[in-house]
Amino acid sequence: MPYQQPTLSDLQAQGLNDIVATNITQGRALFPRSVLRALTWCFANLTWGNYDFLASCYRQAVPFTATDEALDGWGAMREILRKDATAATGTVQFTGATPQKPLPMGTVIMRADGLDYITTADAAADATGTLSAPVTCQTTGATGNCDAGIAFSLLTAISGLPAQGVALAAFTGGADMETDSEYRTRVLAAYASRAGGGRQDDYVEWAEDVAGVTRAWCNPNGFGPGTVVVYFMMDDAEAANGGYPQGTDGGAADETRYAPATGDQLTVADAIYPQRPATALVIACAPTPCPIDVTVRNLSPNTTAQITAMETALADLFYREGTPLGMTLAQSDIEDALLSTGASFTMVSPAGPTDIPVGSLPSVGAVVPA
Repeated sequence: MPYQQPTLSDLQAQGLNDIVATNITQGRALFPRSVLRALTWCFANLTWGNYDFLASCYRQAVPFTATDEALDGWGAMREILRKDATAATGTVQFTGATPQKPLPMGTVIMRADGLDYITTADAAADATGTLSAPVTCQTTGATGNCDAGIAFSLLTAISGLPAQGVALAAFTGGADMETDSEYRTRVLAAYASRAGGGRQDDYVEWAEDVAGVTRAWCNPNGFGPGTVVVYFMMDDAEAANGGYPQGTDGGAADETRYAPATGDQLTVADAIYPQRPATALVIACAPTPCPIDVTVRNLSPNTTAQITAMETALADLFYREGTPLGMTLAQSDIEDALLSTGASFTMVSPAGPTDIPVGSLPSVGAVVPA
């Protein structure tokens, strides 16, 4: 049974009872402003502070309950470091510029809500007056991600360039610093494993150590003997793309036996390359979505909000149960997820188990009330 720490009220009451028990007051009650009453409250507060300090020490004594820098210390002992926040990147497009007008690297461009970005390469307007400049958010975190078409403006006016521009495509790559809960999961997994020998779990841990990676799976011999295929997802950093990594599948930049990856896949492949067993050919891959359409009859309530809730429930199911290593989704699992929204209906399709091929993840398709 866990130790029950006394509350401040318990300690104050105990102190007053002890005073009465010593018969100092000769049976008389203490006055509201009695010095003894004030001293009792003072010592009760001091004692409670000691209890609280000891409780804090106990929490930091094991990685299961440790927090903040203590949890960082436990993770560092197993070479599991907290993931730093990353900055979002994208392209801002200006139209109506003077042809060939340059925009130098290091120019600050401000998003409509006041968030600053900086150009990462020199750019120049083409013959039609369109200028596209790559930018990086100066504030790390998911707040730097945004949708295509969001308004941007030059922080300082430049002659020959319009003041207003837009995001050419969705900005991605921004991820918040790993929370205690997320980090603790990786730390505990590291302590529970015997890492370092190139086991299947090792590749998962190495991939999840990369900033932005939230889930990973290892398929040994996935592309033939001697190969190790690592699938991964970036649910926050690539939220605009459904969490799917952006780039091409392949090996590390220093791998000579396979075409090198690009984009997010190259980042993960390069991170795993120096840690893998010397002969393993590691290929970093993005799963492909496998949409699952659902049809129901006699849906009640048959509203847009209800259908949205059902889509959210399915997305949660696929997030928890999905794997690109090949799986079968039971029809009852899909039906239970839909029922959790409080709706009543008759399931039409899928009418049986749904097979998800290797390399694919189940994703939400169309939810159609028949």
